[in-house]
Amino acid sequence: MDSQKLLELLRKSTKEIIGGEAAVAVAYSGGVDSSIIARIASESSKVVCYAGAMPGSYDARNVKVFAARENLNITTLTIDRDELAKAVARASVVLGSHDPVKIAYTVPVMLVIERSKEPLVLIGNGADELFAGYAKYASLDDPNRMMEDDLRKMLEEVKRLDVLAASIGKRLGYPFVSGEMLSFARETPLSDKISSSGRKLILRDAAKLLGLESHPRPKKAAQYSSGVMREMERLAKSEGLSLRAWLERTTSDEERSP
Repeated sequence: MDSQKLLELLRKSTKEIIGGEAAVAVAYSGGVDSSIIARIASESSKVVCYAGAMPGSYDARNVKVFAARENLNITTLTIDRDELAKAVARASVVLGSHDPVKIAYTVPVMLVIERSKEPLVLIGNGADELFAGYAKYASLDDPNRMMEDDLRKMLEEVKRLDVLAASIGKRLGYPFVSGEMLSFARETPLSDKISSSGRKLILRDAAKLLGLESHPRPKKAAQYSSGVMREMERLAKSEGLSLRAWLERTTSDEERSP
């Protein structure tokens, strides 16, 4: 597998996105995708990593440890339980969706966009869709069609995040889906992405070449590791509603508020 070529193209796309920015933010989870972006971005600019998480969640307990192991500057943004409903409603409006999984994934990202101090936020979106990161791909004989469909949906969703960022004078960068990276990923053999030994194989090999401690770390879905999904489910249950019904009511209440 051509992990060196992947790193070459990722360096090129990241440098082009950063341009002349003296400092950039990275939405960080401690996983292989955000760790690679943070390391490569640090070659061109000062990097500050941010992670949005509920108190006591997996991310709240671990991202500082993961970042320290890779000499990264990390700021944990706590999602206040009292403010979560409003954050969920904003995410629903931004996405134009009541899908619990999409919303729970987006809330921590929105927090990074809104609270980070740097004008540019780098995000690892696209890595899972391009390099077979999701567990569902392992059960398919040929997951390429589903990966392309997931990529298309993801690109539509991030356009909405671009609008949010622009509304507060910021911009987002997606190194995995910029420039020549898309073509490279699509041309990479499936056997270099997924096998019985794991997923995102070429990305993990690239992380290993960079000396990143995170290269073998299993994927943790952000909606769960951040604690957002669990707290949404708790709030819905406390009101005797299904999760989707709670999301619809919460979003409707927010849209009606002055």
